[in-house]
Amino acid sequence: MSPLLPALGQEASPYSVLNFSSQPAAAPDWIVTLGAGAQYGPSYEGASKTNFSVLPSDLDIRRAGEPEGFSAPDDAFTYSVFDSNGFSFGPAADFRAGRSRSDDRSLAGLHSLPFTIDAGVFGEYWFIEDRLRAHIEIRQALHGQQGMVADLSADWVQPYQAFTFSLGPRLSLANGTYMRDSFSVSNGEAAQNGLVTPYRATSGIKSVGALASAAYRFNPAWKATLYYKYDRLVGNAADSPIVSRIGSSNQSTVGLDLSYSFGVKF
Repeated sequence: MSPLLPALGQEASPYSVLNFSSQPAAAPDWIVTLGAGAQYGPSYEGASKTNFSVLPSDLDIRRAGEPEGFSAPDDAFTYSVFDSNGFSFGPAADFRAGRSRSDDRSLAGLHSLPFTIDAGVFGEYWFIEDRLRAHIEIRQALHGQQGMVADLSADWVQPYQAFTFSLGPRLSLANGTYMRDSFSVSNGEAAQNGLVTPYRATSGIKSVGALASAAYRFNPAWKATLYYKYDRLVGNAADSPIVSRIGSSNQSTVGLDLSYSFGVKF
């Protein structure tokens, strides 16, 4: 915070200010939040083996003075183009992890899945303002033929002093392309692998689960979020020999995100 702000008669900002003008530092026009996180969970979807990964976890831009909205740790990166009476929607993007033999030697002979980015839309509605929300994302992979996924969630949000707690169920559906790429096994692959049998997955419910998180705001700039997510693969996904013979239908992930917010003055 600049010591010049009180002298100028302007409201002091609790955020660091990046001033791109030649004028003295002032309260920011926008607040930008960037974050990164580490998580420990399945090496790939349906895996029994686990590993650590580090990825960007937060990207948000809001006008100065606009309250910080709630975002669950498993939300995609979203931008609201419409927000009224508790309802909002807009574009969404996220990362989709891949799969290769390096994740598990038992995958030998099976096709790999490249790391890619999803893009699509989201919709959100707060049944109780700042307490109970429903959230949906529909995203399509931008690389390869990895299909479309729809993630539905609900969260009860409970602030307490510097903490914000959340808890809620999860449901994920996928189209035929996604399910075939992730869980099907061809005759040739089965013969090369030796552990699995041929299998063809079809569209439907992919997983059900829940997520719990606890966020702590150290100050207006810094926030840490600890979370635990459990997904259980069901239906065609759980019946896949990639899951039933090599991996596991139980998918548990523990993560820690750290985000930093700063002001921007144009």
